[in-house]
Amino acid sequence: MAEDKELAEEKQAAEEVPEAAEAASPPKMEEEAAEAPLEVAASEEAGPTPAVPEAEAPVTEEGSAAEAAPVSEEPTPSGDAERVEHVPPLAELDDLERQTDIYYYGTGRRKTASAQVRLYPSKEPAIIVNDLAMEEYFSRTGDIVLLKRPLQVTATEAMFRITVKVRGGGITGQAGAIRHGIARALTRANPELRGALRREGSLTRDPRMKERKKPGLKRARKAPQYTKR
Repeated sequence: MAEDKELAEEKQAAEEVPEAAEAASPPKMEEEAAEAPLEVAASEEAGPTPAVPEAEAPVTEEGSAAEAAPVSEEPTPSGDAERVEHVPPLAELDDLERQTDIYYYGTGRRKTASAQVRLYPSKEPAIIVNDLAMEEYFSRTGDIVLLKRPLQVTATEAMFRITVKVRGGGITGQAGAIRHGIARALTRANPELRGALRREGSLTRDPRMKERKKPGLKRARKAPQYTKR
C-alpha cells in the first residue's frame, strides 16, 4: 500500500510541472499578433515612406573641368580661311627678341633697276647690298645719302639690319630703287610712317627714264645741224 501511494504522488508531481511551465511562459504567437497591429497603425500615421536618394556619382577632376569650361558657340575657322599675318608696329620693336627671323619686305624700282629689301629688327644696324657693305658697293656719297633718306626721315637708322638684292640699271638707278624699297618696307613695319614718307617723296616711284632715240635724230631730241645748201 505504501508503494502504491508513492507512485501516485510521483505521477501527480510530474503532471503539475508542465502546467506550471506553460503558465509561466505565454505563447509567442499571441505576442506577435498583438504587436503587428501596433506597427501597422504607426506606419499609417507616419505617412508614405520617403524615397531614399540615390548616391551621387563621384565627380572626377576631368569631369568638373569639362563642365566648368565654357562652350564656344563660334565655329572653328577652317584651314582654307585667309591667314592675316601679324605685323608688330614700330613702337613694339624694342620688345622684340633681337636677331630673329622676323623681317619686313619691300620692293623698289627706279629706271631699269629693281631692288628687294628686307628689314631685320636688330641692335647692330647695317646695310648689306649684294653681299657687300653699303660703303663698298656705292663709292659716291650722294648715292649713300639718297638711299638712307627714308631711315633719316623716320629716325629708324639704328633699329634695322638691312639686306638688299639689286639688279639692273646703273649705280644711281640702283640707289633710287633701294630707297624706294626701304620706304615700302618701313610702311609694313609701321603704317603710321606712311604720311611722313609720302611727304618726303620716298614712296612715289620715280617714272623718269632715258628717252629712246628717234629715227633721223642723233639722240632722243637732238637733230643734225640744218644746212641750207
